[in-house]
Amino acid sequence: MKSDAGPRIRQLIQRILLVWGIDVLALLLLAQLIPGLSLETAISAVLTIAFLGLLNALVRPLFLRFTLRFAVMTFGLSTLVGNTGLFMLISELGIGLEVTNVGIAFATALGLVAINTILISLLALNDEDSFYYRLVRYQARRSAYSVDSNEPGLIFLEIDGLAAPVLHQAIRDGYMPMLTKWVRSGTHHIVSWDCGVPSQTSSSQAGILYGSNFDIPAFRWYEKDTQRLFVSDRPKDAADIEERVSTGTGLLNASGFSVGNLLSGDAGRSALTVSIMGSGERGGSDRSAFYRYYVNPYNFPRTLVLMLWEILLEVWQGRRQRLRDVEPRVSRRLSFVLLRAASTVALRDMSIYILMGEVLRGVRVAYATLVGYDVLAHHAGITRRETMNALYDLDHQIARLVRAAEHAPRPYNFVILSDHGQSQGATFYQRYGLTLEQLVQSLLQGDLQVQASIGEDESWAHLNQLLSDAAQTEKLSGRAARRALRRRVRDGQIELGPDHKRPQLEQAKVVVCASGNLGLVYFTDWLERMSLEEIEANYPGLIEGLVGHEGIGFLMVHSRQHGPIVMGKSGIHYLENEHVEGTDPLKNLGINAANHLRCMDSFPHIGDIVVNSMYDPATEEVAAFEELVGSHGGLGGQQTEPFLMFPSEWEEECPQIVGAIEMHELLKRWLRHRSSE
Repeated sequence: MKSDAGPRIRQLIQRILLVWGIDVLALLLLAQLIPGLSLETAISAVLTIAFLGLLNALVRPLFLRFTLRFAVMTFGLSTLVGNTGLFMLISELGIGLEVTNVGIAFATALGLVAINTILISLLALNDEDSFYYRLVRYQARRSAYSVDSNEPGLIFLEIDGLAAPVLHQAIRDGYMPMLTKWVRSGTHHIVSWDCGVPSQTSSSQAGILYGSNFDIPAFRWYEKDTQRLFVSDRPKDAADIEERVSTGTGLLNASGFSVGNLLSGDAGRSALTVSIMGSGERGGSDRSAFYRYYVNPYNFPRTLVLMLWEILLEVWQGRRQRLRDVEPRVSRRLSFVLLRAASTVALRDMSIYILMGEVLRGVRVAYATLVGYDVLAHHAGITRRETMNALYDLDHQIARLVRAAEHAPRPYNFVILSDHGQSQGATFYQRYGLTLEQLVQSLLQGDLQVQASIGEDESWAHLNQLLSDAAQTEKLSGRAARRALRRRVRDGQIELGPDHKRPQLEQAKVVVCASGNLGLVYFTDWLERMSLEEIEANYPGLIEGLVGHEGIGFLMVHSRQHGPIVMGKSGIHYLENEHVEGTDPLKNLGINAANHLRCMDSFPHIGDIVVNSMYDPATEEVAAFEELVGSHGGLGGQQTEPFLMFPSEWEEECPQIVGAIEMHELLKRWLRHRSSE
């Protein structure tokens, strides 16, 4: 170790001098561009940057101990405010810096970070060489949770919504250089697996983390016995899902760490985990994990600059789609612009930095969900240029994490996977001019009230979780946040996004829930699931009308006489005895489709009618019941084809995986064999 001390110190000094040099040049440039900012000489710029760096290094770590919650609540805006104050202070030291007012000081702080971010990116300087990264390493090793061990740790990284075929395309086209290096060097192997239906996060993640996804029939579903609508990404609903499937022995139980997930996997500690926020008994996130992100004064301002750039990109790329008349496409509204910036930059960077801290302290096992690709694919398309660029950025962050593991107190293995894929296509409404709710309403006789639960994007959950967690305090920051967002608070949680209001279902006779191209139809006057015979007797023409509509691929209903049956335009598949009349409606939907649907039929809270949209095997297109270009939830196309990437020497232990429960069993086995203490 002693022999490495000299080069490491020299490397650190060289990086500090280089970054300071960049900042000095940036400050000199800003003095020419910003009225009200002036420097007497170049030496004044050198002294200003020296004082700024010194004060940040000495004061900021201690100051942050007392203001962390406020930093989280404001996404770190307090960092810019702090640097604004430092510029005002330094201007009073008589070293030749003049700042006329607070606004000029703020613009200087923001401009400095913007130029710093651009030049450091162009020079490809790694954070691993920085003073603050070394400070994070030092603090992580001193943590009460720090562990030194020769036993390898295991890091699971879930890229939400990335299908195996899209991953292979990204590797071929150079969008994921880190993962490409692993594959081409032979250190890692990629397989596709079948997540089944419903092909969505709550079902897949429950199966992966707990080995059970029973009675999770969709992302949104209705429970007749309690008259309750479940939406998986709402904290209370996520907490209740977790309580139903958890036996206390999840993948991350005891010594594991969860970050950015919908469910916690029984982790002993977590951050940005939706189910934990919804559980009053288990409390909120481990806020100390955020410290390592905010201790670096450049982290949030840099993230803010990149978020602003992402917003500009979104405005330009959305307009380009419209000008070029790219199809399919959906409206990319202001709410999505903000969501894209938050998920593809802020939440991504924060999750990776938090995970880096856990790796540096020697966590035994961690599971993290990275959501940026899924968000963009929903609105832009699954392989559009901006979507693939999001994969490039994710790959860069994974590379940072892998480099951090080289300094960890234990060796690490990395497993990369996805929970489901996405399928693309023009939406049901775009194709046929009406929603699934309106179609059901048009086929019903009489004046029956039909109410729909059709959202637009589940990716607001992680942003809402971060804000809700920080607002759970009676201190000034928490009270201010709750007042400012009082119209977006439900059950004590902040809910941003276009789908924040729950539909009023008390008077509804029919409830239609949509999850991608999967729809569930419930008749609320019947406490139990209606049989096919009861539906035909009470709602004549409904089944025939749905089956005959060109936008519907198949229906699944339960017959008193025949059990679960799948009905298509040209045939019927009797799931109980695997008998098919006419053309199998499950043709082209995968060899396991019947088994998956048979399992779904056993769920107590499955819809009276299960609807799957049309699927074109020639183009692999579906027609989502939500206004999303890329969608998932049902059957058809790549939405049921996630991937698993793992060290190549484990290949003999990796069977063909069908369903998230089998994935859980495999990961659990790897964890026992490859990471034990």
